[in-house]
Amino acid sequence: MARPLVYYAVTMFMGCITCLILINNPIVGAVIAVIFLASMYFTIDKKFFYLVASFFIIGIINYYSYFNTNLPSDSKLKVRITDKSTYYCSARYNNKKINLKGNIFELSEGRNVWIKGNFKKEAVYEKGIVGTYTVKTYEICDEDIISKIESYRKGLHERFSESLGKEKAALVMGVCFGDSGYIEKVQKEDFKKLGISHVISVSGLHMSIVYKVLETVIGYKIALLFSFGYMIFTGGQSSTIRAFIMIFILKIASKVYKKYDSLSSVSLAAIIILVFRPFYILDIGFMLSFLCVLGIIVFNKKIRKALYKLPSTINESFSLSISSQIFSTPYAVVALKTFCLGSILSNLVLLPFYTVVVILGNMGLVCSAFYRLFNLINYGLFTVLMIIEFIQKVLVALLPEMLYFSYIESLVVFGLYLCYLGIKKGYMQFKYVPICIIFVLVFQSYKVFPEVSYISVNKNNVVLIQYKRTAIAVTTGNIKGNDLKVPVKIDRVFENYTGKSAISLSKRYTIKLIRNRNKLEALVCFTQETNKKQNVELLKSGRYEITPFKDIVKLKNDETYVPSGTIINKYIIIGNKVLKFSQGLEEIID
Repeated sequence: MARPLVYYAVTMFMGCITCLILINNPIVGAVIAVIFLASMYFTIDKKFFYLVASFFIIGIINYYSYFNTNLPSDSKLKVRITDKSTYYCSARYNNKKINLKGNIFELSEGRNVWIKGNFKKEAVYEKGIVGTYTVKTYEICDEDIISKIESYRKGLHERFSESLGKEKAALVMGVCFGDSGYIEKVQKEDFKKLGISHVISVSGLHMSIVYKVLETVIGYKIALLFSFGYMIFTGGQSSTIRAFIMIFILKIASKVYKKYDSLSSVSLAAIIILVFRPFYILDIGFMLSFLCVLGIIVFNKKIRKALYKLPSTINESFSLSISSQIFSTPYAVVALKTFCLGSILSNLVLLPFYTVVVILGNMGLVCSAFYRLFNLINYGLFTVLMIIEFIQKVLVALLPEMLYFSYIESLVVFGLYLCYLGIKKGYMQFKYVPICIIFVLVFQSYKVFPEVSYISVNKNNVVLIQYKRTAIAVTTGNIKGNDLKVPVKIDRVFENYTGKSAISLSKRYTIKLIRNRNKLEALVCFTQETNKKQNVELLKSGRYEITPFKDIVKLKNDETYVPSGTIINKYIIIGNKVLKFSQGLEEIID
C-alpha cells in the first residue's frame, strides 16, 4: 500500500468524526462506522485493513476519552490559564480545556493557578471544552517557563509600542508572534475584507520564513532548535506544529538518505496533533492549515507549469496563492460563510511585505536587549508598515465587499465546486445538479414560514424577523444593517428599540418584543389556541425540537458571549408549532 500514513491519518480523522456523531446520534454514528470500514475493507489490501481499522478505533477511543472527563469538585486543582478576556476565561487541566467562572478577574494568561470549586460536565465540541468549573477560591502559583514567556511577550509589546506606536506594535505582535489581542477591531475587519486574516495568526508560512532565515545564518541543526522554541513562544498553534513537524522530517530524511514524501509528512503531522488534541477536527484553523498544504502539494507544480511564461518570482507567488486556496476556499465558505473576492490579489501584493515584517519582528525579538540595534530594526519595521498601511487603504477602497452566505448558500457554493470538479473529471451527469441547486436558492430567498433569529452584535441584542421576502431587524443599540454580517437584505432596522411595539406578520402571527436593558426577547402570539403545554428548550447543535404552543410562546434568548454577528438561536414557526435550531457557535479568524 503506497503512502500508508495517508490512510492512517484519514482513518484517525474519521474515527474522531464518527465518535462525535455517535455521542449525539448513536444510530447514525454506527451506520457511518460500518459504511466507512466496509469501504476500506473492499478497497485496500486485507493485510493492511486491520492496521488501518486500528487507527479508526484509536480515533474513536481518543476522542471519547477526551470529552468523557469529570473533574473532582471541592478539591484543589492545578490549571493553566490559556485564554482570558473580559467576557470569558478558559484553562487547561491535564491537557483538557475547561471554562472558568466566578471571581477570577485577577488571573492572567499563561499563569498556573490552584483552584477550588464545582465542576459541571457540558462539552463544547467546537472549542474542545469538556465542561465549566465555577471557582470559589484560587491561589496563583509561582512563575514557570510558560508564564515567564507570556510575561516576556507583554514586555516585548511595550518595547515595540514605545518605538512604533500602539497600532503598529499591535500589528507586529499579531503578524510575528500570533498575539492578535492588541489589534483593534477596525484593523481586523480590514484584514477580513482583504482575505489576509491568516497573516495575524502564526501559520506554517511564518514558521517556514523563520526557519529559512535561521538555516541560512546558523545551519539546520540550531535552526531546528530555535524553530522549536519559536513554536512554543507563539503558543503552539496547530499550523505551526504541523509546519515544524514537516520541516523536521524533511531535514532528517535528507540526512538519513531517505526520500521525502510531503503527503506522508503532512499525514504524520495530522496524526500527532490529533492524538493530543482530537477536538481539532472541528477547529477551523487546523482544517485550513492542512487544506492549504494539500492544495500546494497537489496543484502547485501544475499551476507553475501552466504559468511558465510569467517571471519566476511572480510565477512562484501566484501559483502558491492559487494552489493553497483550491481546497481551503470551499471549506472556508462552508465553515465561515464568507468569501473574499479580492483575496488572491491581496495576498499577491501584501504577502512579500508581511514576509519582511516577520523577519524584522523576529530580529527585534532576538535583539531586544540591544537598545541601538533594536531601534534600528524598528525604523525598518516602521517604514515597511507605512507602505503596507498605504497599500491596504488602496485595496480596501478598490476591492468589493466581502460576501456573506447563509448555511444553505454556503453548501450550494460547495456543491457547485464539487460539480465543477466532477465535470472536469468526465462525470457529465453532474451538469444537472446546478439546476436542482437553483430551486434551493429560490426557496432560500423566499421564507415560506416565519423565522425569528437572535444575533449578538457589539454587546447588543438584535432580533431578525424574516417572512416571505421581508426582513426586519430590531436592536437595542445604534446598529446599521451592514453591522449584522448576515446574508440577508434588511428591509428595515428599528434602532434603539424601547420595548413598546409589536410586528404583525399576518392575521395569524404577531411578534412582540420585550426589552430588558440591552437584551431582547421575542414573544410569538397566535390567534389559534390549543390545550398542549408550552415547552421550548435549548437543543444540542444541529438538532431540532417540535414545540406545541398556547396563545403565546416565549423564544429563549441564550445568555452566551459569541463573536459579533453570530446567530445564537433561530426559531421557525410552522403552523401551530415552533421549531428551534441551535446554531453550533463558530471561531472566527478575528
